[in-house]
Amino acid sequence: MGRTSRICLALGALGLLALGAVAADAELVEKKGVIASFEGEISPSRLPRTTPAPVSVRVAGNVKTTEGVRLPQLRKIAVAINKAGTLYSKGLPTCKVSTIQPATESVARQRCGDAIVGDGHVTLVVRLPSQADYISRNNLLAFNGPTRNGKKLILAQVYSKNPPGAIILTFSVNKHPGTYGNVIETTLPKYAENWAYLTQFEMTLGRSYRWHGAQRSFISAACAAPAGFSGALFPFGKATYSFAGGQVLSTKINRSCKVAGE
Repeated sequence: MGRTSRICLALGALGLLALGAVAADAELVEKKGVIASFEGEISPSRLPRTTPAPVSVRVAGNVKTTEGVRLPQLRKIAVAINKAGTLYSKGLPTCKVSTIQPATESVARQRCGDAIVGDGHVTLVVRLPSQADYISRNNLLAFNGPTRNGKKLILAQVYSKNPPGAIILTFSVNKHPGTYGNVIETTLPKYAENWAYLTQFEMTLGRSYRWHGAQRSFISAACAAPAGFSGALFPFGKATYSFAGGQVLSTKINRSCKVAGE
């Protein structure tokens, strides 16, 4: 897939972001009739103890309501991941928002194929004037974006056929102190706030490339299990969902890894 960047996970694994169908091991949280979930996985789950190896990471989540509660609009998603992760993007081509919006998925691939770092799906509830609400299920393409105000960007293009057009979710990568040292967050674009209600989001990231003659991986991980142990349980991440009106829901998940060859 060309050149790419890497997230290095030293504690066992790391995840980026997403919303998708609720898995059996997803973590759920409910407040005032609004239910949110967060789950993720890393593949392969068997990794070297010290030297990071290429992996793919899937992260997913879901937003729904209990019976009789109207779905609020999700305005912001923030996923904090383990502090051991580092984002390395040297040698990876970048893509601009103007290049993939309002382009279709096929045109976006043609224009920025070398910058693709992942894919997934997004489900929206569409509310348009004088029309009944309907569900729009759409593909997602993730691109390596430029740096803005010193922050690395990941651009996720969601192309909707009904209504036609592209929504670009711009994820900024921010450093924070504490267990979850990397925060990847996006805010729903202003132009979509009046009609797009995001309910599911799923994204898988993972890609290999060569740069300056060396093999690189968009995401790399090691299973840093304690001495004498063949596996480790670690805090994978924390997802925070902010809705119109000020309501906020947050949930954490832990995951485990095995040391390869042990």
